[in-house]
Amino acid sequence: MKTFRTAASIVALLAAVVPPAVSQVIAGPAGPVEFIGLQRWEAQELFDAIQDLAPDLPFHACANLMKQNLGFAEAAALRYRMDQSDDWYTVVSGVEDGTRIKYRSTGGESVVLPESWQELQAAIGDDYYTLAVVARAFPLRGYLSNPDSPQQVAERMGADPVFVERVWNLADRLDGEADRRLAHAVLASDSSSSARTVATLVLGNFMDDDRSWHALVSSVIDPHPHHVVNTVARSMLEGMHEGMVMGRMTRQRDPVDWSGARSPLSAIFGGTNLPAFSTILQVLVVTGIEPQLAQQLARESPDLLLAYAGAEHGPTRIPALNFLRAMGGEDFGTDVDAWRAWIARISGRPFDR
Repeated sequence: MKTFRTAASIVALLAAVVPPAVSQVIAGPAGPVEFIGLQRWEAQELFDAIQDLAPDLPFHACANLMKQNLGFAEAAALRYRMDQSDDWYTVVSGVEDGTRIKYRSTGGESVVLPESWQELQAAIGDDYYTLAVVARAFPLRGYLSNPDSPQQVAERMGADPVFVERVWNLADRLDGEADRRLAHAVLASDSSSSARTVATLVLGNFMDDDRSWHALVSSVIDPHPHHVVNTVARSMLEGMHEGMVMGRMTRQRDPVDWSGARSPLSAIFGGTNLPAFSTILQVLVVTGIEPQLAQQLARESPDLLLAYAGAEHGPTRIPALNFLRAMGGEDFGTDVDAWRAWIARISGRPFDR
């Protein structure tokens, strides 16, 4: 029987990766900037256009400008502190063709929430950073031998300990079967982003259920303009992935059957919610995605996956290469052209660069 990837197997995958020969890295205002996924733009041309439009904007905040002013369907800009330096390494990814970008549809209903849910809803308020801190640690409680307390989580992450403890404790109580069913009902039909945020967090009580994983991935492509719902979902998935890879998990379960999340996964591979793409790749690998489904996703939308696999930045490149290996059958290392040709062969048709 397949199991979650162990910490040792993940480390072995990371150690096997070496930098590819070609990159799109240029000098930026606060350190190197790498561009991923460009089609019609050249890296320097895009960099100059962003600087001309907003010379005082921190470059890691350029994603909205790319979408609003430069014609990108989706964009993300993430920065990473460089070792032993005050510089930052910024990774900018963009999707110019929005054909496959599909945020989920939300219902038009207003589901009646019980008092316990309303209390959690009121407690969340608008402190979104602290909410993300809660979401990252909350679903791990049942998997750790010595789970962190809310106060420890707040101290480690620089968050408000009173907020963390209150939200954590309120969510912890919503662990009955009625709560599980209500969470899925809210996500399927409620028009309120606040209610969908609560429902997404409540799913952290039910991570032994594959449907909770599916619903979290669906919440990653929630369309709320302030990204509250999808940030909570992404944080929860990041926390679970971190717990698995760092060897903190004290009990294992069968791999997640991801076939029930085919539609949101397809949207993510097409470029929907770019900041979450690497997280999704990591989660799929560590939870044992079936090679057949992995191949289907890669065949349908290969460009973004291969663009990430060809990145110079290690934390961006490695999740994509590990996912390609998880598809089974071949291992072409960092040779993106070989991976591209292999995907074309198993697809039965070539595709453009």
